[in-house]
Amino acid sequence: MSGFSMQLAWRRFVRLLRDLGYRPLKSHRGSVRQFFSPTRGPNLVSFHEPHSGDALHESTLYDSLRKLQLSSDKFVQLLGRR
Repeated sequence: MSGFSMQLAWRRFVRLLRDLGYRPLKSHRGSVRQFFSPTRGPNLVSFHEPHSGDALHESTLYDSLRKLQLSSDKFVQLLGRR
């Protein structure tokens, strides 16, 4: 993924999810966070909030893009708007 650092702060990732129309659901125990969007597919996605360093690393970002059905170009575009 060119165009951005291979790490992304969790807070910034959550803001991008909000930009896509996702809202956090009530949290359960542990580090799993679920987000819901009534207008996007998939409607429900879940991610593990990182424990150390508060950043998502490259492999996690790739997995996140897959879950969100986003191209890396679209993701970089969203990052550029922030």
